[in-house]
Amino acid sequence: MKNKIALSAGLILLTGLGLAFAGTAAKTSPAGAATVKQEDAKVREFKDILFKLVRQDEYLDEAIETLDTASGPADLQDISALGVSLKVIAKNLKHISALNKTEFSSIQAGSALSNYTNTILSYSRKVNRKVGQVNVLVAQLAAKNKKASMRDAVTSRKGGKKVRGKNLTQLLDEQKAVGELAAVAKSLGAASRDLSASSKWLYIASQ
Repeated sequence: MKNKIALSAGLILLTGLGLAFAGTAAKTSPAGAATVKQEDAKVREFKDILFKLVRQDEYLDEAIETLDTASGPADLQDISALGVSLKVIAKNLKHISALNKTEFSSIQAGSALSNYTNTILSYSRKVNRKVGQVNVLVAQLAAKNKKASMRDAVTSRKGGKKVRGKNLTQLLDEQKAVGELAAVAKSLGAASRDLSASSKWLYIASQ
């Protein structure tokens, strides 16, 4: 439900901005038609960036919900799936950051597009906060899983039996997967910080 609300809010925001710019374009003199046409193309590009940001925000909500509702040691399959998801988000954030840097080289100061760059900056900061939350939850999961694995490994050695249907090798594999997940979350954090920086400079350049 939270994901749908976030996505709907983003779509409403983009629609509102589009209408505002449509009104501005209608008042433009014929002499500025070429400039308006160029800005219209830019509007589409900035809307694309915003839609991509809204989608990553949605994906992060899903990751946070998965991590926040984990009541016990994570399953290897769940850890792997979450790791793939976080890798995709990190890759997408890097792509959006690259788009920001491309726009930075061509945007004009004082442009009406500053409304879009402001929204991009706002969403980037929101995404960055959620990435921070993901890193905290992954750290908590790693600590929880390490404690459980150590306890179960001792039990497994003593009894020579499987613990919760898992043998010692499986427990070690899960521990390794959690470590890899933490590394992915760290990479996600770096991508998010780069996005925030590029969004900030894009906004400044548009003023």
